[in-house]
Amino acid sequence: MNHIRFFVEGTLKKYRALFESVCPPPMSIPKGQRLCEQCNTRGWLYYILEGVAKVYLTTTDGNEHIVDFMKADTLIGMDCIDGGNRSVVSISGVTELRVLPFTPDMLRELILKNPELGFDLVVYYGEVLRQVAFMVGSMSHTDLLVRLATFLLLFVDPNSSGPYKVPLTQQDVASSIHVSRAQVAKMYAQLRAEGVLQPKNRHVLLCDAEKLQQYTQM
Repeated sequence: MNHIRFFVEGTLKKYRALFESVCPPPMSIPKGQRLCEQCNTRGWLYYILEGVAKVYLTTTDGNEHIVDFMKADTLIGMDCIDGGNRSVVSISGVTELRVLPFTPDMLRELILKNPELGFDLVVYYGEVLRQVAFMVGSMSHTDLLVRLATFLLLFVDPNSSGPYKVPLTQQDVASSIHVSRAQVAKMYAQLRAEGVLQPKNRHVLLCDAEKLQQYTQM
């Protein structure tokens, strides 16, 4: 599970100046506005300069299933880089965003200017694929506490003694592990009583990662 992260950030930072030299001027995107909509393609991709975007699916019953959160120095909209394909996800701003828009032709120009970018994009999307595959496998577990514990452990830094901050609301967590917010609240209450975590306003603190790890072995 090394390097599996739910928040993707900073991976392409060394290419920021290159993107700025080729892309049109930065755009400011209001919080909540969609940059990419499921089953719709607008022909633009984006390099995030500032802010947080969420990537999610909307199910037939209208619920959101969050795939991941993208932060500065990452790319979004790449699943529809081929003009013949439609996006399978929606992407919107969790916060206000500053992004650099670019087209597939501009990306080709960027790679011709610096071929190393092409290799690093393969590595970058290999990491994203690992994360998605991990989430699909772990979220299929029928025991909801196992599912929640596995997800929360993504935010544990092995180089830190904790407590560890999970910067997500209960609804965000519920949408990420495919359960209801009420189910998350119930599990939080149990784990709080056991001293495992401490819910806060719009985030939660993990106080006992070792005990949380035990739930993944049920």
